[in-house]
Amino acid sequence: MDTPESETRELAASWAEVPSLAGREFVGGWFSASPERNDAFDEVTYVNDNKHVLDAGHFPEGLMEGFYALALLDHLVNEVVYVDDPKWSGWNYGLDRVRFVTPLTVADRFRVRGTLREVTPRQDGYLVLLDCAYEVEGRDKPAMVAEWRVLWTLEN
Repeated sequence: MDTPESETRELAASWAEVPSLAGREFVGGWFSASPERNDAFDEVTYVNDNKHVLDAGHFPEGLMEGFYALALLDHLVNEVVYVDDPKWSGWNYGLDRVRFVTPLTVADRFRVRGTLREVTPRQDGYLVLLDCAYEVEGRDKPAMVAEWRVLWTLEN
């Protein structure tokens, strides 16, 4: 998984070229989550108000909750996978086969790497399937893998 520090691979296309993205690989830039935003995630999702609170001593310092890691997919993928048209938008269609492989903390640098596996025409756009993994700097195994479906549409 080790690749040069500066390597990013964007997938960008015009609306008419979207089908040509199928099978192509993307790589995002290195990213670190801030401890403050990690704490804020617990606040906005009410995790810190759970009736049955787990002992934080059982978890690595600065652990990022799995749902927080998933929520970052939109930001990390949209930095490098997009349609070059201001009328383009994407609707989250669902996540499949999500697996948390190794712990991810705010001290880790990680990036998204994946393949835009399928492009399926829909009446109102394209349903795209992205195979995504969070590769963590200095690790052989990813932090997370997921299949993400997004409906891409173009405003009329």
